[in-house]
Amino acid sequence: MHIPILTIPRLYAGVIAQGAVKDLALTVVSTIVSFILGTLGAAGRLYGPWLVKTVIYWYVEIIRGLPAILQLFIIYFGFTQWGIDFSPLTAALIWLVAYGTGYGVEIFRSGIMEVPHGQSEAAAALGLSRRTTMLRIILPQAYAAMLPPLTSFVVLQLKNTTLLYLVGYADIMYQARLGTDATEQPGILYLMAALAYLIMSLAIGRLGYRLERRTAAYR
Repeated sequence: MHIPILTIPRLYAGVIAQGAVKDLALTVVSTIVSFILGTLGAAGRLYGPWLVKTVIYWYVEIIRGLPAILQLFIIYFGFTQWGIDFSPLTAALIWLVAYGTGYGVEIFRSGIMEVPHGQSEAAAALGLSRRTTMLRIILPQAYAAMLPPLTSFVVLQLKNTTLLYLVGYADIMYQARLGTDATEQPGILYLMAALAYLIMSLAIGRLGYRLERRTAAYR
């Protein structure tokens, strides 16, 4: 069906925007959970017993070593072999959290290691517990140092959502693909999708920059 090019943005702007909201919400939720698990994983890898360190190490290596699309397919299609049938949303969230945690562990571990060891020694001399030292001294400084890579990571998580249409999740790419099938004019629809991702990525980058300036005092 031929539709005039100038008519397509008016017809599909709404559904593209709906897909953008879904992608952004999924990115925010998965990133928050990944940050929490990544912090715990980094602490476990740095200060945990040998077994914990080993498990976390291999988890990170597996996540970083396997292609992203293969991880998503294993979760969505692979588990059906054992009668576990995830919905597209559930599979998307599990994968984004699992993927994000693997990278988050390394980001947080690097940030914690950048904090001078003398900070921990001074806290111990003052009688502070390791937990208090980590929460009140180490992590605030580590988070401030990690903001640039963390911002890049959030943008990466947003870009990862482009794969979710392959399992039927109704995101931007899914809506653009449906519009392409209906109008047979993929150029304008994929340009609209690209613009939506660009706007969100720039907004995340700007927010990260503002946070970086506000936390400069901690570095």
